[in-house]
Amino acid sequence: MKAIFLLRVAESRVLTGLGVLLLPAVPPETLASMQLHTSLAVRMVFPYKQEFSATASVEEVARVGEPAFRALLLTQPSAAVVPVGTEVWLVG
Repeated sequence: MKAIFLLRVAESRVLTGLGVLLLPAVPPETLASMQLHTSLAVRMVFPYKQEFSATASVEEVARVGEPAFRALLLTQPSAAVVPVGTEVWLVG
């Protein structure tokens, strides 16, 4: 399967006990077509070109006064803050 671009990280937040929420720079169209809580194999390409494989789930984020949008939640226990500008690709 060819890798599919999912999003570029604008912000990441550690959610204690859940993982790390990756908020997109722009609303990701690819994630909008996926069911919530779908588990995905992803590859992250950090701005300095190091790559990291992970598992993420599709989530929806709603903020007051703004339309809801999809984001990704890294679910492995070792997840840490992800640098701004990181690209996230679907690989499996």
